[in-house]
Amino acid sequence: MGEQRRGGLFDDERADDARAGVEGADDEGGRPDDEVASADRLAARRRTRLLRQRVVFAVVVLAVLAAGTVGALTWTGRWSPGTPAAATPTPAPSCAVAAPPPLSAPPEVSVSVLNGTTRRGLAGTVAAELRTRGFVVTRTANADVAAGPVTASVRYPPALLAQARTVAARVPDVQLAEDPALAGVEVTLGDGYAQLLAEDALVAPAPPPAAPLPGC
Repeated sequence: MGEQRRGGLFDDERADDARAGVEGADDEGGRPDDEVASADRLAARRRTRLLRQRVVFAVVVLAVLAAGTVGALTWTGRWSPGTPAAATPTPAPSCAVAAPPPLSAPPEVSVSVLNGTTRRGLAGTVAAELRTRGFVVTRTANADVAAGPVTASVRYPPALLAQARTVAARVPDVQLAEDPALAGVEVTLGDGYAQLLAEDALVAPAPPPAAPLPGC
């Protein structure tokens, strides 16, 4: 009977040890999962902290670059804080006097000859002389108004200045006058007219001065 009791105690102790072993096995098996979860959380915190550090570093670098750029522009005088950018200066108008156009060849010039005097046939005589020198005479007539004591006057539209100077170069002491209402060159003979200049003694008159440009 004593043996049975002893055996029963032994059986109970073995059963308790077995249960303790099972519970111990459950505890030891759960610890690795907790450690993995803890390591994941620690790694996540490290990644978040590293990302924040990178963002802060990038902001600092950009601020330093901006400050350096502003400092360089200020140092070189290309920018001044609070000062508006200098306006591009407007180029001044050219005040140089344009050279008169060259004379034209006589066959390229059409001209009307008007008699501003009381001498009969003067326009026809001069027109014939101009034709012998190659000019194209389109009309001869008496002037509506007497020319007076002048030698002659040559009027022309703005586009025919070269042709007008070509005619005027053959008349001594001639007067040039621009007339936008005209369609061609007109020479009006005055009381002072004597004869045309020889072809080897031409004197091309300068055109009348143009109105000065603003700022000149």
